[in-house]
This record gives sequence, C-alpha cells and structure tokens, in this order.
Amino acid sequence: MSVRWLLIVCSGISLFPLVDLGAAEPKIDTSRGDKQLEAYFRRETQVVADACLSDVATKAEWEKKRPELRRQFLEMMGLWPLPARTDLRAVVTGKLDGGSFTIEKLHFQSSPGLYVTANLYLPKELSKPAPAILYVCGHSPVVVDKVSYGNKVAYQHHGIQFAEHGYVCLVIDTLQLGEIEGLHHGTHHLNMWWWQTLGYTPAGIECWNAMRALGLPGNAQEIRCEADRRDRAIGRRGDQLVAGCGGRPAAVHHSGGRHRGLASTLGRCSTPALSQRRDHRPL
Repeated sequence: MSVRWLLIVCSGISLFPLVDLGAAEPKIDTSRGDKQLEAYFRRETQVVADACLSDVATKAEWEKKRPELRRQFLEMMGLWPLPARTDLRAVVTGKLDGGSFTIEKLHFQSSPGLYVTANLYLPKELSKPAPAILYVCGHSPVVVDKVSYGNKVAYQHHGIQFAEHGYVCLVIDTLQLGEIEGLHHGTHHLNMWWWQTLGYTPAGIECWNAMRALGLPGNAQEIRCEADRRDRAIGRRGDQLVAGCGGRPAAVHHSGGRHRGLASTLGRCSTPALSQRRDHRPL
C-alpha cells in the first residue's frame, strides 16, 4: 500500500469514530406536544358536546332533522344505501332444556353468506307473546382446544336470567369472537387502512347483524308476532329491547339508532360520554 493511501485510511479511521449499534436511541421529550394535543382534543370535544342538538328545541324540529341524521349515521356505518333484506335462512341446530327455560342453538345469514351464530333463550309455558331482548356481547372470547364457542357463551348467565324472568332473549355472537371468527381490528393495529377507502367498518357489520336479528322470526309458536313492515320480529311489536355488555354498548346504540320498532336500548357498561372518553382514554 502506498504512503498516500495509508494516510487516507488512517485519516478515515480518525474522522469517523466507531458507532455502538447496540446503543439505545436518545429519548425525545414529547411532553410539550402531548400537552398541546391534549388541550386541542379537550377543546374540540367540548365544542362537539355543546353543539349536540343545540338547534333542536321541539319535537317537530327533531322529526324534521331526523331523516337526514339517520342517513348520515348509516353512511358512517357503511350502510348507505341499506343492503337488501335477503332471506335470513335461520337454522336451529340444537335445543337444550334448562328446567324453567330452553335454549335454541341457531344461525342465520344477515346477508347471503354472512353467518351469525346465536342462542335463543325461551321461558317455558308462555301463554302469550313475550317481551324480547336482543343481547349483543362484549369482548369475552371462549375458546376450548382451539375451537371458538363464541362470546355468547361468556354471557349465557344473562340470557338465563332474562328467560327466568319471562323475557325471550336472543344472544348473538360478534364478528371477531363468534363461532365463525372474523376480523374486527383491521385499523386498530393491522394497518388495513384500505378498509376506509372501501367505506368499510366492522361496526357497520355489527349494526347490520343486530338489525337483521331483530327481524328474526321466533322458532317457537308462542313468540310469533304480527308482521312489522317486511319482517317479523321476536317478541310482540313495540316490546323489543337491545342490550349489551363489555365493548358492545356502542353496537347497542348503533342498532337502536337505526331501528324504529324498539321500546328501548340499554348498555350495561362501557357507555361513556365524549368528555369521559377524553379524560379516561388519554393519548
């Protein structure tokens, strides 16, 4: 090696010190930006909350705005225009005797090929149409030996309780945690942002499944009812309730916001206001 190249190599060694590739990157202080973001969301949340129905003072004003608000809601759910109400093709696959109640294991298709698995809890010895509850489940998977039994199994004590008190209760599985396991967390941590490009949200599927479940004919003769528009619904018309637990109260209110034949909706937990979501779910 010539003296010239030796000098260049030696100079390179001295000018570029060795870098420890295993060293941790220096921690960047983001506290200032975090506080600014928190303040921004606090302000924006309050603006949204204060504006809610601020331009509605009478029932007539509400009825005037309601159709467009309903359309906007359905569009946000990816359900506008509404899909066709196809044949539910309900199939009862088995029946269990619980003493004072029975449980029918069933599935139906909210859209062709979109199966929804469910359990129907029926009080025994009904002499007249009974009030009905559609129960949507929360985040409670039940998997035994790698076989999913559906999160409806985790909430069977609720269906039993309702049936023992004279209510008909249909408990449906969710999209991801049912017997037929789907996918819910595409944009949560799987980077499936093309869902938004397609206008797709799993919340819309959950809402549609619940809407179609409300039109499911009761298998037992004692809970059949008169026609309600194009569907027949479990329970007597006007006596339907949608309830849910865990992470499903959002789906409860989504379904209730769409279906006019409900007497009420009820979330057993996890139904915070915007301010509560802001304060208890920090960035």
